[in-house]
Amino acid sequence: MSISPGGDFTIKAAKQGIQATTICEIDGGTFNITAMEGIEATDIEINGGNITISASDDGMNASAKSTAETVQIVINDGTLNITVGSGDTDAIDANGSITVNGGTINLTAPTSSFDYDTTGVINGGTVTVNGQQITTMPTQMMGGAGGGMGRKG
Repeated sequence: MSISPGGDFTIKAAKQGIQATTICEIDGGTFNITAMEGIEATDIEINGGNITISASDDGMNASAKSTAETVQIVINDGTLNITVGSGDTDAIDANGSITVNGGTINLTAPTSSFDYDTTGVINGGTVTVNGQQITTMPTQMMGGAGGGMGRKG
């Protein structure tokens, strides 16, 4: 699934707001998503747009829905505002890697901002977690729920 520049989308869903089996690539547009999980795919690539997600579970979730792509989330540009509920939730969750190369990311996550299984890196952009700007990906916290800026195992 590829969403090119342009368009305004308001999505309210009981489960996933946007779901793709393999790749979900967003290159532009304005998205207001209210769902259990905002965006879910094997490979999520954000190259532009204004994305606002309010999720009761994970804001973005990359998991192995297909073996055709690497499980990852790559954010190159755009503005993301993600708010998740408390409990076993992650603002940005990958059962693989998370790479932030650019963009403006604002996360409100009482339990976990970033959850990744392999690597997590911030190469650029502006990333704010619970009102605090960060420049490095929070480290893995094994054995239970992480703090608002951490990762849970």
